[in-house]
Amino acid sequence: MKAIISTLSLSLLMPHFAAAEAASADQAGNIIDTVVVTGRRSEQNLSQLIGAAGQVSTEQLQRIGHAHINESAARIPGVWLSRGNGQELLAAVRSPVFTGAGSCGEILSTEDGLPIRPTGMCNVNQLFEVNSEQASGLEIWRGPGTVFYGSNAMHGVINSLSADIQRNYLSLESGSHDYNRVKLGWREQRGNHSWQIAANGVTDKGFKDEAGFDQQKLSLKHSWSGSEVRTDTHLALVNLNQETAGYIKDKDAYKDSAAWKANPNPEAFRDGQAMRLSTRISGASGAGDQWQITPYVRKSEMRFLQHYLPGQPEEKNGQTSAGVQSSYQTSLATDTTLWLGTDVEWASMWVEEFQANALGVANNVRFLGQHYDFEVDSQQIALFANLEWQLSDQLTTEMGLRYEYLNYDYDNKMLSGTTRDDGSDCNSADGTCRYYRPEDRSDSTNNVNFHLGADYSFGDNLSAYARLASAYRAPQINEIYRLQREQAVADINPEQLDSVEAGLRFRQNGFTAELNIYNMDKEQVIIKDSAGFVVSNGETSHRGIELQLGFVINPAWQIAAASNWAKHLYRQNGLINGASINGNYIDTAPRTQGSAQLLYKPNKTLSAELEWVYLGDYYLDPANAHQYAGHDVLNFTVQKSYRQWDLRLRVTNLTDERIADRADYGFGSYRYFVGEGRGILAEVKRYF
Repeated sequence: MKAIISTLSLSLLMPHFAAAEAASADQAGNIIDTVVVTGRRSEQNLSQLIGAAGQVSTEQLQRIGHAHINESAARIPGVWLSRGNGQELLAAVRSPVFTGAGSCGEILSTEDGLPIRPTGMCNVNQLFEVNSEQASGLEIWRGPGTVFYGSNAMHGVINSLSADIQRNYLSLESGSHDYNRVKLGWREQRGNHSWQIAANGVTDKGFKDEAGFDQQKLSLKHSWSGSEVRTDTHLALVNLNQETAGYIKDKDAYKDSAAWKANPNPEAFRDGQAMRLSTRISGASGAGDQWQITPYVRKSEMRFLQHYLPGQPEEKNGQTSAGVQSSYQTSLATDTTLWLGTDVEWASMWVEEFQANALGVANNVRFLGQHYDFEVDSQQIALFANLEWQLSDQLTTEMGLRYEYLNYDYDNKMLSGTTRDDGSDCNSADGTCRYYRPEDRSDSTNNVNFHLGADYSFGDNLSAYARLASAYRAPQINEIYRLQREQAVADINPEQLDSVEAGLRFRQNGFTAELNIYNMDKEQVIIKDSAGFVVSNGETSHRGIELQLGFVINPAWQIAAASNWAKHLYRQNGLINGASINGNYIDTAPRTQGSAQLLYKPNKTLSAELEWVYLGDYYLDPANAHQYAGHDVLNFTVQKSYRQWDLRLRVTNLTDERIADRADYGFGSYRYFVGEGRGILAEVKRYF
């Protein structure tokens, strides 16, 4: 009943909040179209988009002032960035929450359209490597990406738009649990040159025992505009030092006031550093053709304790990569536009795993010592074409095709096989150990994805679209080379996804609505089977309805919301404890979720917002034998501007509910990442 009431409540509210805010600026009713850039790596009107994309605007991001990106992403339907501890997260976009070595490959993470990691070496927590705290916008494409994107853009694309400083500022924030943050935004314009600095530093002691993090982020940008050419250079630097809190166990432990702040793994940690440098060179010809070329380099390293595994091995990994994105746009006729592009990438990636603890005896199958030490060099090239044809004033069609080749050259730095690192046997019936290290080898994949869609306008206020699309992801190097005994590299193939979706968009007199319906089927899903082996014979289905509504009640009051209903099901004939899971709900896949915001903004200097975030119930295991009931949370934010000063007060979890940010069931026990109780944060910002 709670889920039904919550869903009906959201259905009465929904909106596209960015459009609602624009309407307020235009005295309620003349809604300005939102512009997005994720689909084609260039500006596109959201109301004419053949696909589904949500945007959190600059004004919204500044109002939220998120400490974790999940606070902002909650405003987009079908999206759940489940917070772990500190800056950790697991992402879901038209999907369940994905876990495991390659789960990060289901959703592509980008900044300004550039993937933040090379294909084959993503990380589930990688969004901390983006300065989303000072972003100029957050866009999330839901469903298979366009042909401008390749591997990993299966369930969606999370695209953070880098900072665009309009006024120089310095801000100080302080809040619960010894949370302190400083942010600097600076811009200088001289002739055709523009420089920007966006920097922030955080120290957070954490609400759980012996858990917190220190984090620093720096974005440096330079732009130059000539008569026919423009360049935009961006250097991003990130450092994270985190003391990680593990999950707590036992049913409903998150409700226990004596246990909910406990940290059973005070020894856990995560340290990470990342650097990205890119220069986008763009221009236009006299005939109106447009082109862009973006060379880039990236480097990242991470070190963390796998406290969630027996023996708690430590992992170290890193990558150095470089590439070039390019596209060319030309008009074949007044009603026909063609895009052609090439993406090329090179990467050198490495992974090490070492266990310092003995499980009973040193030669346990999870033995004390070095488990893995390997390097992988990759080469990737993609070609794509996209065509838009306006058949009439009402009907526009779009079609695209992408081919992508990826090659891995794997180099094992240890003894191959299933022995210990010194070549001795483990304490098992046949002497083998748990970990299998393949011989040096090369592997390659060839993949094609497409999309085909149409948008029809019924007039100024109503339009509809339909879209067919496919997507894929290459195996991550941790899936294909970080194996266990009795496994073979040849058993793991690229995942494939087919999608069909349709949508309606309506706007009139300060009211906006968008309804999306989708159906996706996925094959060769890379999963762990009942024996704990990584295989690619899984099948899943994903169906859902997404709704956004927005209403400008009057120039001072606005209401906004986002909601979705979804069914994410197993479709393979696998067995769990002897029972088939075919037709079961995928674990950690809520059927309903959403948010709603009520904004009071009587003038440009004052605003107050009340937000409701709802997460429905979900199963915790593939057998659907254990469940989390879901939760509701209220947040409140008030802002006041006075001359060169901005003041902001934010209260999260206003009613101090006991919730789990994420729950699952494993190793015979309920496990919870506990959500924070009531938190209060105050910010003082000075413009100069």
